[in-house]
Amino acid sequence: MRKDSAPRKVAIEPTYLIVLGSVGGVVGVYLGFLSPLIPAILAVLPIVWAADVVRRIARYGIGTGVPSIGNLAIGMGVLAAIVGLRFEPAIGLAFAACFGYLYGIIIGKFKILEIPVFTRCMTELPSGAALALMCLMSAIVGGYSRGFFEANLIPNLFVTGFVAAIFWATSLAIAHPYNACLGPDERQGRTLKLAVGVAGIDITLAGIAALGVSQLSPAIMSLPTALAMTVVGLIVWVGGYYVFVKTSIDESAVVAWTGYPGSTK
Repeated sequence: MRKDSAPRKVAIEPTYLIVLGSVGGVVGVYLGFLSPLIPAILAVLPIVWAADVVRRIARYGIGTGVPSIGNLAIGMGVLAAIVGLRFEPAIGLAFAACFGYLYGIIIGKFKILEIPVFTRCMTELPSGAALALMCLMSAIVGGYSRGFFEANLIPNLFVTGFVAAIFWATSLAIAHPYNACLGPDERQGRTLKLAVGVAGIDITLAGIAALGVSQLSPAIMSLPTALAMTVVGLIVWVGGYYVFVKTSIDESAVVAWTGYPGSTK
């Protein structure tokens, strides 16, 4: 474990990402009754927040623990999201934060991982995952409303198995960006641009699942709305990857040819 691997200066402060991700996620879930597109789009914010948390904690040299941390967060986030959508989204967020905080305290108590920011990160990570899942899961079935858990969510998302794709894609969106950008020249801005692109994959899969729901339960999800969700996801996906690749090319190193035959320049 490298104790000197403290995070370098970042372009976006973690506190700002916490506010953006938590407020955006909560607003997205609660405004889903206006349009399912609102939680689908705003799911990008908690995903980017959680991806930055993975970046902060993984910089301490946990190696293959990066995907493990992501999957652990999704596991906590799944439970918290179910609690939140069954009772109240705010309760689900509080459940995720408390669960993660207790886990961080236990790990710190026994000195299993000597990472100074571990407790804070384990409080944030399940919270971001839970909000992202609540946004996407509610969007697929027409938006959050009181009593929709048994009537809409269970039969259209869990029974059909659509939920598995959302769990997988959300885990990918949170854990993949830092893994893909890992290296001595890794930079927060570039990593989070990739997180936006992978979040687009998540939204696209949610849109495809919504297309299925529109055929099973047209009363809660219309075909045009499901198509719009899919298109929005594709735009975020392609746009995010375009910006990420362009940034990577702009920041890439120039390699000078020093071999034989010699350069004519």
